[in-house]
Amino acid sequence: MDNILLLLSLFAVVKSLFMTSLLPNRWYKLAFSLSLGAFIMLCHPYAMEVNKLELQRVLSSQSAMMNISLVVMVDMLLSCYFCIARIKDWEDSKSFRWYTKLFRYMPSLLVFPALYYIHITLFFSLTGVDFLRTSIGLAAGVTITFGLASFYMRKLIAEKELLIELVVILTFFVCVLVICCTIFHPSATVYNHPSPIDWVGCAGTLAVLLAIFILGYLWTQVVRMYKQRKNSKH
Repeated sequence: MDNILLLLSLFAVVKSLFMTSLLPNRWYKLAFSLSLGAFIMLCHPYAMEVNKLELQRVLSSQSAMMNISLVVMVDMLLSCYFCIARIKDWEDSKSFRWYTKLFRYMPSLLVFPALYYIHITLFFSLTGVDFLRTSIGLAAGVTITFGLASFYMRKLIAEKELLIELVVILTFFVCVLVICCTIFHPSATVYNHPSPIDWVGCAGTLAVLLAIFILGYLWTQVVRMYKQRKNSKH
């Protein structure tokens, strides 16, 4: 489960990287990149106190996976609306409502918990490295990566439609992966115990369904004959 959550976090960060390059304003892109670095530094004291084994135990439960799937579905809806708002320009479409313009400035909010989980994972992966240096390195790396991607991603991938397609594919991939983890969770397994078949109940149910079918057929024939006689009189 730890590898799956780490994979989800990485895909969420990559998706947010593409969405950041689609934000309309350059200064807004830079502000969002700086906010990610500030978020990592603010979470540094909290990430130090987290027990990774306890975190894995909590996140591996079915209830936690259901909550994660709910958050991912909400992010999927917001990301899809962001893509719809970026397909057409605001000035070229008068049918868009006022809130559609706001969605053009909404980045992926799933990147914040994803970076927090990656932050905790790095603490336990980079053994012997000072925690503060790890946080500073992660904050600087994320800020520089998102800052450069927001300015140069459109030059590497010139077509805006291709970036939108990548965002949609990553969004649905993350959503499907979370749903599969929730459905195929070991605690969600249903064990079937053998029990005798109630043949009388099955026969009764079949008889009721057959009677309803016959009554419906007869009612249809009666209505048809009544309409034919009514039309013949006129």
